[in-house]
Amino acid sequence: MSNMTLEQKHRLKRKIKTAMLTIVIFGIAIFYFSPILYMFLSAFKTEHQAVMPMLFFQPTLETIKLVLSDRNMFGYLKNSLFQVFFTTLVCLLLAIPASFALVFGKFRKKTTGESAYLWFITTILLPPVAVIIPLYTWYQKFNLIKSPLGLLIAYIGFHVPIVVWMLHSFFKDVPVSIIEASELDGCSRFRQLVSIALPLVRTGVISAGLLVAIFVWNEFFLAFNLTGNDTATLSVYMARFREQQGMFVAQLSASSMVAVLPAVILGWITQKSLVKGLTLGSVKG
Repeated sequence: MSNMTLEQKHRLKRKIKTAMLTIVIFGIAIFYFSPILYMFLSAFKTEHQAVMPMLFFQPTLETIKLVLSDRNMFGYLKNSLFQVFFTTLVCLLLAIPASFALVFGKFRKKTTGESAYLWFITTILLPPVAVIIPLYTWYQKFNLIKSPLGLLIAYIGFHVPIVVWMLHSFFKDVPVSIIEASELDGCSRFRQLVSIALPLVRTGVISAGLLVAIFVWNEFFLAFNLTGNDTATLSVYMARFREQQGMFVAQLSASSMVAVLPAVILGWITQKSLVKGLTLGSVKG
């Protein structure tokens, strides 16, 4: 060490720090991933093997077949897919023109657009538990309890502000000169949105749609309180499965794996667009 130059010592220190930081990061990642890993491994175990955790075991598809043989599960899965698809679609149809209008709309007061945008932001902070009682009361009055339409309306109301918040920063990055030039050419507002602005914010639209789809797929509180046996989603099925069947760890893990896989596959397929959209959105905002 005494023969090493000062520059070599600095390089060695940087390498040691980098190695230690890498070990710490991998350790944290493994710690947070361990429950998911345990769930996936338990799905390929028998109930006896799952209750008595063991590292080495003979994998079996018996538990997965048992879970997939439950016809009720596919009903819950269908309800989840219905909510995810239509919530994402309607949220985008409402939030895209709303975001465009907040950025490029002409209001009597200059602060109207910013005030409306801040209103959207504040609604994001509202927790569902704060409105569940009045929401449940109104749903009872209009016969929307245990209706897929009722849950869909609630999901749209909670997720439209999120999409507006995300797309607002993307529309802000669209050059105003392009919009003004299109106005001189006689381009309508709808044409400006569809033909000019929307292609420029395509990445943001994809990212916002993916986030809404994931949020709805994983949502439990509203689905648990506003649905019945015929309209509940997959997340509710997971809770009821545990209550009805008891602590069958292997079956719970297998059903959880089935519920997690669509979101994981969707995220893996679209990870480039999702990361790019979120990164650009954070820089623009």
